[in-house]
Amino acid sequence: MSSFTLGHFSQVCSQLLNHYYGEIVGQVGSYLLRRGNRMLTDIRTATGLSIREVKKALAVMIQHNLVKFQASERNNIVAEYSMMHHNVYCLIRYPKYLYMIKRIYGTSEEILLEILLNLGQASASNVIFHSANRLNEANDSEVLSPSALHQSFQRLAQDNFIIRCPKLAENATLLKVPTLEIEEKEKFAVPNVEIEPIARMLKEKATQLGGHCDSEIIWRVNHERFDIELRNVILVNAAARRVDTTAGELYHLILKLWRESSNPDSPATTPVSYNVIKDAVRKNDSSPILLEHFDHYLRVLHEDSAGLIDKPGDAGGGQFNLDYSKVFENLACASLDSIVLERFGSKALRLFRLTRIQKFMEQDQMQNVAMIPAKEAKMFTYKLLEHNFLQIKELKKGTSNFAPVKSFILYHVDLPQVVRTVLEASYKGLFNAMVRQMHDLTENKRLLEKHAMLESMLERLKGDDGVPEEEIAELSDTMHPAEKSLVEKIHLMSDNLTLGQTQADETILILESYLKFKSKEL
Repeated sequence: MSSFTLGHFSQVCSQLLNHYYGEIVGQVGSYLLRRGNRMLTDIRTATGLSIREVKKALAVMIQHNLVKFQASERNNIVAEYSMMHHNVYCLIRYPKYLYMIKRIYGTSEEILLEILLNLGQASASNVIFHSANRLNEANDSEVLSPSALHQSFQRLAQDNFIIRCPKLAENATLLKVPTLEIEEKEKFAVPNVEIEPIARMLKEKATQLGGHCDSEIIWRVNHERFDIELRNVILVNAAARRVDTTAGELYHLILKLWRESSNPDSPATTPVSYNVIKDAVRKNDSSPILLEHFDHYLRVLHEDSAGLIDKPGDAGGGQFNLDYSKVFENLACASLDSIVLERFGSKALRLFRLTRIQKFMEQDQMQNVAMIPAKEAKMFTYKLLEHNFLQIKELKKGTSNFAPVKSFILYHVDLPQVVRTVLEASYKGLFNAMVRQMHDLTENKRLLEKHAMLESMLERLKGDDGVPEEEIAELSDTMHPAEKSLVEKIHLMSDNLTLGQTQADETILILESYLKFKSKEL
């Protein structure tokens, strides 16, 4: 395979493909991440893989909504393949998806989503059948009715967490490279599912469903809907941190009202009146504290400097909306402040925050207002400038063509540029954490397998009353204390790296959301 350098975002995507789908898929995916639209023969030549391996890798990625295809502009009888970058990156968010669905709905919906994520694309009947099998294995005492799972599937579709895949266009049979399409009204419409054949197959302990009535209607996970929900979780957590959990509960209810009445991609939501919000709080069986102090919590959220709620009008007791651009700018600034504080210290943060608020400042003005000695102020200013947290604007003052021109150097913060810089650094940190975690687990694979096998044997023996404790203790001592200590250290490091990846992904979501809504303002 020819050598090339991937960007930090593409490196993260490549690492995810290697981790979840293996080396061959990773090779093909890395090439497409670097080169964009490419034909099958180009991929085979560049990767050095056989045509069969390339086809299989592409089939796997298409099945899991990671690759799309279209007719080549140069030759419309040949298909070109390209990566769906955002879908690949979303692989890291799958655990969050499952936790979110379990928290909102329950275990049945979580299992349905997990099965759909594992299959990539599947019909409703197939997902329900495999989910019922999974639940029946966990609960041997009774066989679960697939009708309950069908209702759970409908709830997921109704709330747009899953979406139908496009189907072949009417003229697809006339084309060498088929085109796919779907009408807007069909995207979340769940077809009728035959429950009785599924129940019969479950009773027969079948492993595959076979033919079914909705086999041509295929579903996948709707990543855009999950992005919105993750974004809302960040906003609710921000409200809870800045006030308290009751304020977070109120903000969650208001977000639901905004989602029902607004386009989620618009920079600002449609205003909702005070009376509508209060009625929603009453109907939702909210906590007594929220019902009693509703006006106070709403006023605190509106007056908070984070801009979580705006008040564009006073009709109907007051109109309230959310300016996504403003609130994610404040969250992005808070993230940048935290990063500057950790990397350069409190004095550098003072200079950075002051410059951002004042827009443009001279060096002498910065050190005087920030009350930092000149030498330190210059050092921190140059450090921030070196790492692209500050930018320079030169102003020339001169009225004559012959007199010398005087220049003024002004420092300022170009927030979108700084956010892009930090976003690249976040991708780099995320990639490094993933590589380090994979390295530690691979290097100590045999030791970890030995420890897992020993723990499994001990659990079985402890459940058997006929085994004496001396025998259990003797088996436990077969692993050296130093090995046990090393296993604990590896697990602790792996947990910390996983936590670091989660936090990096949250920062990435905040920064991406800011850039997304900022671009819509321009």
